[in-house]
Amino acid sequence: MAEVPPTGSVGILLVSIDYFDVVTACHGADIANELLSIVADRISETVRLDDEMARLDDGFFILWAPGPGAPDITEIANRIVGQFDQPIMTSTGQLPITVSVGITSATGENCADLTPFKLMQQARSAALSAQRSWRGQFTAFDRSVQNQAIESYETERQLHAALRDDRLSVSYQPIISLHSGETVAVEALARWNDDKLGSISPATFIPIAEESGLIGELGRLVLQTAIAQASVWNKAGESETLMTINLSNRQLLDPELIPAISSLLDEHGLDPRLLCFEISESVVMSDVAASMTILGRIKDLGLLLAIDNFGTGYSSLSYLRRLPVDILKIDQSFVQSIYNRDDRVITKAIIDLAHTLGMTTVAGGVETRLQVEVLHALNCDMAQGFYFHAPMPADDVDFGHIDFANPSLSENPDFSTALAGTTPQHVRQ
Repeated sequence: MAEVPPTGSVGILLVSIDYFDVVTACHGADIANELLSIVADRISETVRLDDEMARLDDGFFILWAPGPGAPDITEIANRIVGQFDQPIMTSTGQLPITVSVGITSATGENCADLTPFKLMQQARSAALSAQRSWRGQFTAFDRSVQNQAIESYETERQLHAALRDDRLSVSYQPIISLHSGETVAVEALARWNDDKLGSISPATFIPIAEESGLIGELGRLVLQTAIAQASVWNKAGESETLMTINLSNRQLLDPELIPAISSLLDEHGLDPRLLCFEISESVVMSDVAASMTILGRIKDLGLLLAIDNFGTGYSSLSYLRRLPVDILKIDQSFVQSIYNRDDRVITKAIIDLAHTLGMTTVAGGVETRLQVEVLHALNCDMAQGFYFHAPMPADDVDFGHIDFANPSLSENPDFSTALAGTTPQHVRQ
């Protein structure tokens, strides 16, 4: 690896190809190498004559920009991100690639204190922060990024110990039919309650598990526990209740996934029609061709499939109709702002699209009665959220019926006001 220029000011930009491991797993090393070459060419188009670039492992590139101050580094990073607004054409076809960029600099009085290794660490921390926030953007290293990196490292260390000592659990959140009020499904969710750390939010430990590679072990824990529990409920008479389980991109690409699912279904005697896997829209759309192949193999087992967080990514309708998907889960951001006319129109369009394609719809993050009534009026099939039930241990799951009839839609003044396009005062944000 080239040396960082030893004198003067220097800016460091670490460029990470988003979902590079997905591309490699789906298309193989030859396409991955072809992609790396094209990415290198696009980055090279943004650099100045004095800048130096090198490729690292795992889809990372490093760029040394001697002499610039922070604003210049930001401008370079912005140009690099913009180079990937258009898909990359490879010998296997178009790939919608984005990059995340971490930037840092050594200027003035701090040059002597920053070794090349420290600068690399800072840039990598900033790049990972960019990926956590939203892929396809850049983040500058600062104290908050440093603190986040320290916290992530400590959380990863604790998570590794928790998995080793079997201190994680699985909770279940009921999914309710908006037509009948019955519990028609439950979603299995990993939970981490530590004696010393307290309750750690999944929004904190799931991304860290994905970054560190622990998501495979965590995913296996949820998969094994949920299938075993679904079998217990099935044998107890809850045979029509669907168990839904989230799959990360790493799990989806694991060659042992299909054999593991098949083995667990046989071991516990569970009807595969009572098991549904949820895959994030962004994972599916990062490589539609590969996703269709893998999802097709899952469907061959007789399972159901759902696209999670639908409406927040960049789905193509032409691809959506070809995917072997049974359920669309409407992202909770639309549900939370369903009082807004535009979001309500989008939600209805998603529901109508799903029904046209023969899919069932589920709305997530339901927290108020008014949201339930609007979703019911829009003909959404199912919903889940704290309005109905929080995630809970298996023994606490209630398979009873929820009565939606009182108050009726016509008797709720807030409902007609919301559908008219105005937002009641008590729900305005």
